[in-house]
Amino acid sequence: MKGALGCVVVADVTNPESLNTALKWKEVIEENADFVGNNMIPLILLQNKCDLVENLPKKQEFQTLEYLKNFAQQNNFKSCFQVSAKSDTNLTMAMEDLLNHILNLNALDAPKDNFAASERASEFMRLSKQSVLNTERKTLNQRSKEASTGGGCSC
Repeated sequence: MKGALGCVVVADVTNPESLNTALKWKEVIEENADFVGNNMIPLILLQNKCDLVENLPKKQEFQTLEYLKNFAQQNNFKSCFQVSAKSDTNLTMAMEDLLNHILNLNALDAPKDNFAASERASEFMRLSKQSVLNTERKTLNQRSKEASTGGGCSC
C-alpha cells in the first residue's frame, strides 16, 4: 500500500457480510497507505458480481445500488459502483472515476517529502492510463469486428 495513489475495495453483492469485511480492509488501507499532502488516497468501493442479482425479481436491501451509495457515503468512500468482472459491467467507469480522483489530488505533482514514491507513482499512472486506453481500443475494435461480421462468435 505504500506508494499507492488510490485503492479499490471490493465487496461481493451476493454476500451480506461482505460490506462489513470491506470496511475492515478500508481500515487496514487507511492505517498503512501514504498521504498525498494532507489527503488520504482516494478509496472507491466496488460491489462485484452484479450480473448474478440484476435479474432477480426482488433484491435484498444490501444488493441495491441505493443501499451501496448510502453505505459508501456514510463510510467516506470517494465513490461506489456495482460491477461484474464476468460481464465487464461498469469496470471501465469505476477505474476512470478512480483515476479522476487521483488526478484531482494532484498526486503526480506532490513533493517527494509528502509522497515518498512520487516517481514510481508517476510512472505507474502513465502506464495505467496507457493500459486503460489500449484496453478501450481493443474493446472497440472487437465490437466493431463483431458488428461487421454479424455476431461475436468465431467458432
